[in-house]
Amino acid sequence: MKRRQFFKRISIGLASLAGILASVSLLRQIFPRSSYENKRFKLGKPNQFAINDFTFIPDQKLYVYRDNSGMKAVSAICTHLGCVIEKSTDGFECPCHGSCFDTSGRVLSGAATKDLPWYHLYKDNDGQIIVDLKKIEDCDYKLQVS
Repeated sequence: MKRRQFFKRISIGLASLAGILASVSLLRQIFPRSSYENKRFKLGKPNQFAINDFTFIPDQKLYVYRDNSGMKAVSAICTHLGCVIEKSTDGFECPCHGSCFDTSGRVLSGAATKDLPWYHLYKDNDGQIIVDLKKIEDCDYKLQVS
């Protein structure tokens, strides 16, 4: 094999590999990374959550907020492309694309255009808090707990 032919084959191979990687990256941008298989699940009893604080539930990708008047749950999935957001001092931030949300889940800046969804909570007969991902609530909604 001549030197010119060798470099031609290497160039074609590297260009093909770059094209495949770019295609995979593009497809990951189009389709969100998360989907909810189970639409309802137990969070636990109210006393398991700190008062006046957001508690991250990693398995369900949720933040649960509890204060003296009740509890509420917000999605921890960025509405831009489905990255898991992080709690910041004054709200939430997406580490992937820089979207910022206030503590009510409203978009402040970045690539996201939709606010974070808040989910319906209710108490089970045994006192456990259940979150229902099928029911979206207003950011002011709270489940009254004692």
